Amino acid sequence: MRNRLPFVLTACAMLMTAAAQAQDQNQNQSLENIDCGYPLNNNERTYCAEKALKDANSKMEAAYEKLHAKVVEMDDALPEHLKGSPAALETAQAAWKDYSEKDCKAYSFPFMGGTRGNALYRNCMIVLTMHRTEDLEATLEDYDN
Repeated sequence: MRNRLPFVLTACAMLMTAAAQAQDQNQNQSLENIDCGYPLNNNERTYCAEKALKDANSKMEAAYEKLHAKVVEMDDALPEHLKGSPAALETAQAAWKDYSEKDCKAYSFPFMGGTRGNALYRNCMIVLTMHRTEDLEATLEDYDN
């Protein structure tokens, strides 16, 4: 019996792993079918909001990277006493991230005891991130003119 114990434990571990993978696959398939234009329940709303925030962050990061590359290029052409745009942009972006998190936390704070608080926080972050993306893109456009 003792010789079989490692085999039984290994088999149980393999079955548990397979079951967890099947559950993850089923959950991922069901998430793919969610209509974020009309989420039906809190889980779907949460999924859609997280997806929207991830998309907004991706767009903001892309805009930031383009602008950063532009200010590095501009900085290279400037005399030494005028250099520093990349560092200034990095500082501004870090300050924006700190501000947006604190502002959205303050906005959603009265409701943080329930699911509404998390939804308000995420929605606030989505809106502020979209605005930041517009600001970064506008600055890049200004520098291109």
